[in-house]
Amino acid sequence: MRRGKLTNNSVLLVIMAGFFALLSFFLDQRVIQKEDTVRNIDVDIQNKIEKVNELSTNSLTVLMLEDRAQTVTNYYTFFSTMFYKTYLNLEQNDDFKKYFNEQAKDYITNFIKFDLNYILYDLTAIRDDTKNMSFYHHKYKDKELQDKVESLFSFSYDFMEKSILDKMVSTYAKAGEEWDVEKLEDIKFSSNEIYEIYKYLFQLNKEFAISIKKLNDISNYFDKEEENESNELDLLTVKGKEAKILKNYFILTSILAQILSLMTLLFLFRNIIKEI
Repeated sequence: MRRGKLTNNSVLLVIMAGFFALLSFFLDQRVIQKEDTVRNIDVDIQNKIEKVNELSTNSLTVLMLEDRAQTVTNYYTFFSTMFYKTYLNLEQNDDFKKYFNEQAKDYITNFIKFDLNYILYDLTAIRDDTKNMSFYHHKYKDKELQDKVESLFSFSYDFMEKSILDKMVSTYAKAGEEWDVEKLEDIKFSSNEIYEIYKYLFQLNKEFAISIKKLNDISNYFDKEEENESNELDLLTVKGKEAKILKNYFILTSILAQILSLMTLLFLFRNIIKEI
């Protein structure tokens, strides 16, 4: 051969070496792109895990609050009814009164008044606690559900007779103190007012029951959202695994292309030396 010229075989080897080098460079770029994809998927997976944990925590919190409210309302429903029935018998049933002393009616009346005080306290306490829970501040897409959350354990004095409320307020005002259980004994109510208190107690217990139903709806919402987010998390996990596998394939193929490129160059040098 003439010096400075390549044979057809040498030209072919040069082309092959260049092809494998370009292929290796292309695959390296694909590896970099896949690394960005994998990184983004990992970030999405982490965010999704946090979202699932948040929904799971909210669901558990709602269930625990529901159990707490159910316990409270069961307690007050039983005792408020029992106290009032006892009061009626002490007032109207002479045979029943024989088994009690003269102060029994006053004791039962106080129980009813205390019951009113305690249920108001518990409703206020559980509502204040609810406002400090994470699910209360969750961004709900459903306006109706948002209203249910904000109305949990709400109550009004509108159902209480004004005469009863005035007596309670005036007694505490004269005492110069805030709401005090011991001052309830100083308030005297008529039979009709005791009945009105019992009806108001029933209304307060009803508010507990309504809120329990709302909590059940809220819990179902979080369960459904958690299921949806978990399904998306599963899809992201599979997508992330596929991206990592594809990245590894690109790495291995790039290494193979580099090896082939080097081998082609070695054959080229060998062929050039033989042709000199």
